[in-house]
Amino acid sequence: MANRKKKTLLIAGGAALAVVLLIFLVLLFGAKALKPRIVATVSRALGMDVQVRGAVGVSLFPVMGASIADIAVTNGGSDIATVAKAKVGLKLLPLITGRVRISRMDLVKPAITIIRQKDGKLNIAKPGGRSEGIPLSLDKLAVSEGSLLFTNLESGGETVLEGIEITAGNIRAGGTPGGGPLKTLSFSGEIRCRAIRAGNLTITDLIMGVVGKNGVFDAGDIRMNVFGAPGNGALQANFTGTEPRFAFSFAEKSLKIEQLLRGSSKAKNMEGLADLSADLTASGKTIGEVKRSLRGQASLSGENIVLNGLDIDDVTSSLLRSRRFNLVDVGSFFLAGPLGPALTRGYRFGDLFVDSQGGKSVITRLVSVWKIEKGVAEAVDVAMATEKRRIAMTGGLNFADSRFEDVVVAVVDQDGCAAVKQKIRGPFSRPEIGNIDIFKSLTKPVANLLKSAVNLFSNKPCEVFYSGSVAAPKEAKRP
Repeated sequence: MANRKKKTLLIAGGAALAVVLLIFLVLLFGAKALKPRIVATVSRALGMDVQVRGAVGVSLFPVMGASIADIAVTNGGSDIATVAKAKVGLKLLPLITGRVRISRMDLVKPAITIIRQKDGKLNIAKPGGRSEGIPLSLDKLAVSEGSLLFTNLESGGETVLEGIEITAGNIRAGGTPGGGPLKTLSFSGEIRCRAIRAGNLTITDLIMGVVGKNGVFDAGDIRMNVFGAPGNGALQANFTGTEPRFAFSFAEKSLKIEQLLRGSSKAKNMEGLADLSADLTASGKTIGEVKRSLRGQASLSGENIVLNGLDIDDVTSSLLRSRRFNLVDVGSFFLAGPLGPALTRGYRFGDLFVDSQGGKSVITRLVSVWKIEKGVAEAVDVAMATEKRRIAMTGGLNFADSRFEDVVVAVVDQDGCAAVKQKIRGPFSRPEIGNIDIFKSLTKPVANLLKSAVNLFSNKPCEVFYSGSVAAPKEAKRP
């Protein structure tokens, strides 16, 4: 009984001593004393100027810490970030010796602005481009209601992230002079984002778990909603070399084709579902370098896609009578498949809708498979079929230079020979559309062309233009 009372007294005495010590620390290191020390610690870690415009409060429980309101971060006079409120946990022993060591940080409504200047430099870069190697150690980081705006003055593009939520632990970085924070960063956690908008692309409800160790980050299970359907992917980013390296894979079933092509003003005329997949790698310090190093493959496939306001079979048949329609308009933004959104930012594909007399098309089968090497996507199997026609595409899309490279769109017959074709080359924004070359009559369905007496080449072998997986449509009645 005596031993039990002794232990109880020791515990109570220890607790009382801890309370007295905390009260002493609050009196010695109150809000006024802690504010400049916390600001100096964070400024030194970021290598930027940090200002606290609001109040600073001190808390004792559940851990020793401080709350800070209205924070602004600048770099060389450029506004980088604002934080509505921050809570920081302070390590006790360093505080006794008069030093501030932050063990955890909760950020509420951080708003970050990153700008890539026309010379390629970022507004967050430190003077001289060197890292001081200051070590970073956080047991926990929590971010709620965050946002990020990235503006690229080189390309004129803008990316917006809204509703950022981050929970991360065991965060370690720095300690290596000139190593750069990303090269030494390690952490594990989860990142969520309510919405990401970049040009015509919108991603919602992004969730990914990330594990990073010494500059290599793996996100093996990425979930998101894009193009009107849920998709899954994986991402690896490696910052240990002279330039960052990236590997990305993504797959989505039953995406809405009108969402994929939403950059086209006629996307509202389309409806249907398709499957999308991509497996890509890239490296580089700038967007241009990443584009030029891009390699891998991407594909899109779908069936029974409805096109309201345009009868493709009727338009292709009318090419003999009138050449006011561009064949590339008939389906090139469809045929580009997974890469189509990049083409809708400049030239207005599909403007023949305006001149059409209405009608309706059903694309019974669409396949768009591309191999990408050094930023250039080469058509591997790119074609679509309607009830009467089959249209195919060959050539390349140069995303490094934003150009068409010897792209040809053709209406092909049952043997895969080109009946009508048209070339397109030059910049995505202002392409050069070639003349329509007609090799065979289109007054009958393509499947019947070889049987037609008006076919001047019926006794001669043709050069096969397309031999991919999209079969020729079955014979149909003469229109």
